[in-house]
Amino acid sequence: MKELSEDQLSELEAMAKLMLSISDIAIILEVDEHAFREVMEDKQADPWKRFQSGRMKSIAEVRKSIFDLAANGSSPAQTEAMKLIRDAMMEEL
Repeated sequence: MKELSEDQLSELEAMAKLMLSISDIAIILEVDEHAFREVMEDKQADPWKRFQSGRMKSIAEVRKSIFDLAANGSSPAQTEAMKLIRDAMMEEL
């Protein structure tokens, strides 16, 4: 598989942000899925980094929303925020 263009890498990141699977992204980018999966196995390559970046940005946005809602008094959001805080603190140990 040839290298992905900057446009394709940007599109990959945007689709990863929507939590699309590697298979779905390959179809949308119109690349061979098997070859794309091989490229994605290289954790140092730009496609993998962009894929992970997209996913992490989406997770960060959702977490920000949870903390914003919690700060505004949402009891369910406060419960979820406390769980996220506990999990983060446990990771630091």
